[in-house]
Amino acid sequence: IQRILDTAARGSINLFCLPFLSEALSSIAAISTPLPASSIPNFTTATRIDTHTHPIPSWFRTLQPLAAGRETPSWNVLDHLQFMSSHNIKHSILSISTPQANAFPDDKEKTLALARLLNEFCAALCETYPERFSFLAVTALPYVEESVREVRYAIEELDAVGVVVLTNHHGLYPGDVSFRPLWEFLQNRSSEREVVFIHPTDPVIRVDDVLIDSKPCEYLQRRPPLRSGLGEFYFETARAISSITAERTIFEFPKLHWRISHGAGAFPDIQDRFLLGFQKDAEEARKVYAARFWYDSAGPVYPRQIKGLLAHDVPTSQFVFGTDYPYGIGFWDVGANIAGLADVDFIPSVEKDNIFFRNAQMLWAGLI
Repeated sequence: IQRILDTAARGSINLFCLPFLSEALSSIAAISTPLPASSIPNFTTATRIDTHTHPIPSWFRTLQPLAAGRETPSWNVLDHLQFMSSHNIKHSILSISTPQANAFPDDKEKTLALARLLNEFCAALCETYPERFSFLAVTALPYVEESVREVRYAIEELDAVGVVVLTNHHGLYPGDVSFRPLWEFLQNRSSEREVVFIHPTDPVIRVDDVLIDSKPCEYLQRRPPLRSGLGEFYFETARAISSITAERTIFEFPKLHWRISHGAGAFPDIQDRFLLGFQKDAEEARKVYAARFWYDSAGPVYPRQIKGLLAHDVPTSQFVFGTDYPYGIGFWDVGANIAGLADVDFIPSVEKDNIFFRNAQMLWAGLI
């Protein structure tokens, strides 16, 4: 705990601006104490790697009681381990879900502090259970200079295995020119590749310097026709891919490998029409989508939605396994979702095994 306080102070991050600091530090101390070995389930035969899964500290759940239009689920490490064991999952890649550090719009001080606490929590969890968990670093976006420092710290000091960003941060999408210093930092690292996970969040727009929800009907204060998790997240994913394509981010930073949620959401449906506006880059974009994009199975992706990617000649070598635990629980039938991949009849068995774990091993190239 003293190390966390000292390193934050040296980085000019004021953790004390967060009213739940004491609870957060206590939770990090608690997660750093391993569960009794007798309570940990058996992983002897487990092989799968879950690339889309989220820890939810209790103080983060209190801060954000609703997510994607529904109640934020409860989480604890024992339940997570039991879920993994029951579904043959050997290792999980952790990332913080929406709103990540953006719970305090336009409050830079609290955004920086929250990003640091979330990264410290994830790092402590992974250090306690290294065979079961790795994590992706939260950024302080849209504050770019500070995000570079936070990501550097998380990767170099806390052993994060990549970065997770939202489809938009305060209405700015990942291709926004202001984000370039972050991509340049990752591109210039000595590593072979850098993994950037794009996770959906609610769409917002800035009006008269105020951020407002931009989902249909929100401005009329009526319930939107679709909860975010049932529709907007797929559209947000399409917007984010469109952003990094239109602004040429995917071409200018070739070391970056993009982890995409939910089978690319709505993007396969709009891809051909979207690329009509970027005909000089269209063929090269298709090559990138089929080589440096990695699409997870979280949500009802198999057996129908995945055909949109296959129709665009994306090989199964770019597909990875994901559950969205614990947000997926009660949102869809997670068992049926996994079975949708396991039982699909148009993907050979050896390729299914690759999707369940070998592709992720290749993507992270020895980091997990």
